[in-house]
Amino acid sequence: MKIAMVAEHANPLPAHRGEPACPASLHVCALSRQLAKRGHRVTVYVRRSDPDQPDGRTRMARGVSVAYLDAGPARPLSEDEHSEHTGAFGTALAAVLDEDVPDVLHAIGWTSGLAALHAQAHSEKDQSGTPIVQTFHSLNASEQRSGLAHRPDRARMETILAARADHVLVNSTDQQGELARLRVPRHHVSVVPFGVDPDHFSVEGSASGEPWQARREERARLISVTSLTRAGGAERLVEAMVRLPEAELVLVSTAEDQEVALDENARGIELLAKELGVDDRVHLTGPVERKELPRLLRSADVYVSAASYDPYGGAVLEAMSCGLPVVATATGAVPGAVLHRTSGVLMRFGRPDEVARSVRAVLNTPTMSTAYGIAAMDRARSRFTWQRIAIETELAYERSRPQLAARDEIQEDEADLLLSGSPN
Repeated sequence: MKIAMVAEHANPLPAHRGEPACPASLHVCALSRQLAKRGHRVTVYVRRSDPDQPDGRTRMARGVSVAYLDAGPARPLSEDEHSEHTGAFGTALAAVLDEDVPDVLHAIGWTSGLAALHAQAHSEKDQSGTPIVQTFHSLNASEQRSGLAHRPDRARMETILAARADHVLVNSTDQQGELARLRVPRHHVSVVPFGVDPDHFSVEGSASGEPWQARREERARLISVTSLTRAGGAERLVEAMVRLPEAELVLVSTAEDQEVALDENARGIELLAKELGVDDRVHLTGPVERKELPRLLRSADVYVSAASYDPYGGAVLEAMSCGLPVVATATGAVPGAVLHRTSGVLMRFGRPDEVARSVRAVLNTPTMSTAYGIAAMDRARSRFTWQRIAIETELAYERSRPQLAARDEIQEDEADLLLSGSPN
């Protein structure tokens, strides 16, 4: 198939280069490459956010190219600003799609979905037969239930997009349930989770080699890759360290955060750690390059998260693939990744006392910790490889275009084999 992947705010090139990248960019990068390996041609359309970004298409990998479209100022925009320029992005998208009509339009995120609908409506050619597949990484309805901000305009647009798209993809059963409450038929929605690269995130090197940062004492090391905002739960992890004097905590901020020296949230966390007397056992690293992240994860004993909402679960999967037992709040995509008391411990609220109690239970039982780590690695490699995610996405494309199914029939025996749990 010729796939037009609309990712207004999720440029995959930083992730492709191994730079710190947001989960949406990682998703677009990994998924497009895997689809290309399966013989499809993928063009990713993103908004120009830097005047130095080239005109035309940039080759990212074999079968994958990235095209920048002009819509609004050529600088990074907030989500609110993105929505202000979505109409212009959709108009630019319509023009390029008229020149290169795809077999399927795959919109990543709600603003990209609006742009895809706009492009289809304003195309000079009749593209009504081109199906639109909509991926929601997060839904405002789910965010509200987790205590995050209510955004009525966005919630309304997500409802319209779910109804108008030919097929909808979500990261978790949590989001599938939200769409069901919006009366979106279940057969219209597929749960296709976030993925992980097991060749990059592996247990190899966990028993040898220099750790990321030498430990001052024989302390257990906890690690969390999370936003430093309140929703990321970093403050609760720091507060839990008061109850875990035998451990140290490494906080790795996400690509959306600034370097530690410039980040106001980081300053607040460092001040909190000092006030609680745990500053010698709490380390903030700032965003980490992708090539270095596995080594950092392998240096830890337990991965921990107290996020109030995690729609992706990507960092959890990467830790699992490195063989780490997980202690995390049961929110968003995390319950689909972590099997409670099999590959880790799921917490209901992630309060500091709950975090400390759960972490101590894992650390104080080495046999349990080892078993959790092995089960976590096996689950990440059998259920969440990007190859499998690409196949499930490909099946969703076919469901969106039944009139072409006979021409582009997928090898069902191959799909069954790979979807049955093969680690490759």
